[in-house]
Amino acid sequence: MSSQGIVILGIGNVLQRDDGIGIKIIKYLESRYRFTDEVELVDGGTTGAGLDRSIVNKEWVIVIDSLAVEGTPGEVRVLSGEQFINRPGVTKWSPHQVGFLDLIQLMTLEGTGPEKLDLIGIIPADIDHGIEITKEVDEAIEPATNELLKLLRDANVFPSKLDPTLKPDYWWT
Repeated sequence: MSSQGIVILGIGNVLQRDDGIGIKIIKYLESRYRFTDEVELVDGGTTGAGLDRSIVNKEWVIVIDSLAVEGTPGEVRVLSGEQFINRPGVTKWSPHQVGFLDLIQLMTLEGTGPEKLDLIGIIPADIDHGIEITKEVDEAIEPATNELLKLLRDANVFPSKLDPTLKPDYWWT
């Protein structure tokens, strides 16, 4: 089966403050940009293995997520798939729990994963329980969006800006 399409995938848990930034950015993008038919915005939440249908045999997947690494809260980092795909997955609470990284690694082994994979990661300040994104991470929405738009432009994909913009559907607030 040939690869087709681009998926911009926001993942995270909106009930754990900054961990939900990937979902918040997807909703922000939906309210401000119109993408070509080849691009699909996906609110992946915490689905993990359930995301396989959204990303199987896609040409390019751009993941937006909080990134638990050393650095300044709100700092935006762009990583290629090679920079994170071979890292060990996070500790599991159950042998049945399969995370997104596990899914991507399995799909790569099966040959059904995306041809190209990038991550736009935002370093969180607080991932405790709550629905409010911290100020530092909330201020990273524009820089993260600019990084996404740059990646797309470099691939000759040009979303158009909505005028007027819509109010984002932050359904969890």
